[in-house]
Amino acid sequence: MSKYSYIINSGWWCGEKTPENEKRVEYGSSEIRGVAFFREWYESINRHTSPTKIIVVDSASPTIPELPDDDRMEFVSMDVNGGHSTSHIGKYAGCTRCFFVGLAYAYASEADYWVYVEQDALLFGNGIVEHAIDNMNSDFMFGDRGNTPQPLQQSMMIIRKSAIPRFLNAYARIKATDEVITPEMKFAIASTKVAQWLPESFFFQRDYSTFKNKLMNKLQYWLFKYGRGYDVFPFGFGRTKPVNFDERYGYFQHGDDQELQNYREAVNKDVS
Repeated sequence: MSKYSYIINSGWWCGEKTPENEKRVEYGSSEIRGVAFFREWYESINRHTSPTKIIVVDSASPTIPELPDDDRMEFVSMDVNGGHSTSHIGKYAGCTRCFFVGLAYAYASEADYWVYVEQDALLFGNGIVEHAIDNMNSDFMFGDRGNTPQPLQQSMMIIRKSAIPRFLNAYARIKATDEVITPEMKFAIASTKVAQWLPESFFFQRDYSTFKNKLMNKLQYWLFKYGRGYDVFPFGFGRTKPVNFDERYGYFQHGDDQELQNYREAVNKDVS
C-alpha cells in the first residue's frame, strides 16, 4: 500500500502514419510502437508503482491493446485522433487532450496526485512515484530538460490535485495551438506564474537561424532555469541519453533495442 494516493494516466495510439501525425518523427525501437508493448508498459507500472487507478486515453486508434484483468484499469477512447503536436487538428494535439481527460479524472477522484507516464516510457525502481513525491517542494514535478530543446520533459509528470484547477485554467488561457507553442512549453507556462505575465509570442517555437531567435531561445532557457514554478525529478532520464540502469530509480522513453534489453536484464535481476 502506497503512502500517497495517485492515479496514473497515459495515452494510447497504435497505427500507421496518418495526415494528422505525418510529421511525427519516430525514435527508438520499432517494438515500442507495437500493440504488444502495452503489456510491458503495464507490467512496468504494476511492478514499480501503486496507483489507485490507471487511466489510458485512446486517440481513436485503429488498434486497441489487450487490456489486463485489473480493476484499476480504465480505457477511454476519444472521438477523434487529435494528431501529433507538430501536425494536429483543432487547437490541441492528441497528447494534450489526453492530459485534460486524465487531470479531470484525477480531480474528480479521491486521489491526491495525477501522475503521467507516456505510453512508450518504462520505469524502474520500486516506489519511484513515492520517492518523487517525497522530493516535491511545489505542486508540480516534471522531467528535467536534459539535452532536449524543450524547457521540460513529459515522459513522466506529477501534479498535486489541489493545483489542477488553476493549472488547467492557466493552460486554457493560452490562445496559441500546440503547433505554435509546444505542450512542453505550455506546461512550463501554466505552472510558472511569472511566465503567465509575458506575451504569448515570447514562447513561440523558433529555430536558431537568426540572432533574434537565438536570443529569445536563450531568454526562455534562463526563465525556466531560474524562475520556474515546478520541481524536476530527483532522477533521470526520460529522453535524455544515456540511461544508467544501475541507478536505484529512473525512467526512459524512446528506448532502442539495446536499452530495452538492458532494462529487462536490470528488472529481472532485481526480481531474482
